[in-house]
Amino acid sequence: MQTRTGRVSLVQESRFQLVEDDGHSTLFVLSHAAAIEPQDLPALQRDSSRIAVRCDAAPGKVAQVAHAIRILDRVPETSR
Repeated sequence: MQTRTGRVSLVQESRFQLVEDDGHSTLFVLSHAAAIEPQDLPALQRDSSRIAVRCDAAPGKVAQVAHAIRILDRVPETSR
């Protein structure tokens, strides 16, 4: 399992795109066993939260599977 860090740029149901710190974009599908729920994803995008995603590859799929998400920091509202 690996960890990727960045900000959520796109959300659709339980899928999201992470723009990593190096500018690379990765697609994810939220694992059913993850502690976060799909309805929590839009807030991560809206708040521009920098997050860490613990993930692994999904064989035969374009997206990786996100098993855990941890918020590293949020952009203060006055900075947006």
